[in-house]
Amino acid sequence: MENLSEKNKGSGSIFRNLNFFSIWIGQTVSVIGDFLYMIALMWWVLEKTGSTAAMATVAICSSLPAIILGPFAGTFVDRVDKRKLMILMDLGRGILITIPGVLYFLNLLQVWHIFVIAAFLSSMSTFFNPALATFIPVIVNKEQLVRANSISQMSSNISGIIGPALGGALVALFGAGIVMFLDALSFFISVIAIFLVRVKAEQVFPSEERKKFLQELVDGLNFIRKESGILGLVVLFSILNFFVAPVGVLIPLMVKKILMMGAEGFGVLGSSISIGMVLGSLFLGMIGGVRRKGTFIMSGIVVAGLFLALFGISESFWVSIFLLGGCGFGLSFANILVPVVFQTKIPHEKQGRVFGTLGTISGGLRPVSLALIGVMGGLLHVQMIVFLSGVLVALGGLAGFFIPGIRKL
Repeated sequence: MENLSEKNKGSGSIFRNLNFFSIWIGQTVSVIGDFLYMIALMWWVLEKTGSTAAMATVAICSSLPAIILGPFAGTFVDRVDKRKLMILMDLGRGILITIPGVLYFLNLLQVWHIFVIAAFLSSMSTFFNPALATFIPVIVNKEQLVRANSISQMSSNISGIIGPALGGALVALFGAGIVMFLDALSFFISVIAIFLVRVKAEQVFPSEERKKFLQELVDGLNFIRKESGILGLVVLFSILNFFVAPVGVLIPLMVKKILMMGAEGFGVLGSSISIGMVLGSLFLGMIGGVRRKGTFIMSGIVVAGLFLALFGISESFWVSIFLLGGCGFGLSFANILVPVVFQTKIPHEKQGRVFGTLGTISGGLRPVSLALIGVMGGLLHVQMIVFLSGVLVALGGLAGFFIPGIRKL
């Protein structure tokens, strides 16, 4: 007799897969909440301090836990019920995000509170993300993975259109506190959505004999080392992350000081990136199965880098909207196809530890870059930093074409 989880995988439309549909709804809502929170948080820190160093510190606090805990979190994910873990992490994040909201309305919120909360949120996300990444292949057939990832990415990007614009408007009208409460609510909705997923325990974690925890960490590293295409992507992305890390910190400064806009302008620019990503997701969705994934990924990175460089020298708000949209279009290729590469090439029983290790390696240089920006942000012109970041990202994408392992993906 066909069990419930196999039935829910379906063979037709991806949206007939009830498990995927439930996860899709929950993640769409939580991503909207995250974008609302991001706009409120970054703008509040900018208004409170006006300091590049403070904004960079928030980003560092969000990055370090993922780098430190990544391999351990991934290995842990391989040993537990992923569904229960995701529920627990979303509950924790929802409760945690209510804290700055309460402090804001009590007029007690300080910048150091944001540093601490950002670190704890990142820690929980470090466990949630590999659990979700390894859970998708359990509830979706292999032939539907590209389409499922395209839909998930497109939904995230649609959320990214709604979230920043709505977040900017809400911050301008009501302040940051209400936005923080809305983000907390989004996590509680995600908990309900994940709770509705039905997958038998034996399908989530295989019945193989478990090795010692540290040995599983070593296995993850060894797997990456032996897979030249995956290793090439990870090394390249670690370098690209170093170049692009300052951009997220500097965009609010550009909005305020160069483009002469407020929180609502910051939100609209954030939405424009997601509009470009939606168009890229639609493009890949229409293509369907992409054979030369490495070529598409590198092409997208080059396109994203060029548009980012042009954004760096733009002083027109409307031109900047278009340029960041083009950047988002290019980024969508990597955001959709890289997870597909990992999901299809990494054995399911190793995916948690490998995903965690990949996150640590690819993001390892990010805090270094953010620290440099925190120190040098007052010395270099904001536009020049963003322009050079874009140029270096484009050059990194071009370099990827010369890495044999990536070309063969």
